[in-house]
Amino acid sequence: MMDRLQVIDGYFSDNTFYMLSMAGFPLEGRFKAAGLRSLARLIDENEPFSFTLGSNTMIHVPVELNRQLKNELFMIAERLEAQNR
Repeated sequence: MMDRLQVIDGYFSDNTFYMLSMAGFPLEGRFKAAGLRSLARLIDENEPFSFTLGSNTMIHVPVELNRQLKNELFMIAERLEAQNR
């Protein structure tokens, strides 16, 4: 599955995904399945997507990557949920 990720970089540990970067922007985040699904639902495939994490990290995802980002967030969430079953 990790070889299908193009926008997100990170790794799994137990029931958590540790994100290292998104769309080329360095990012340190620890996410559960529910949080990743919530983030994916915020993304409109036809609108620019930007958000701020922490006090200094601004992430801007080009519209061309929105669909891929959304798909990757859902894929990661599904894997986390499968691990918890």
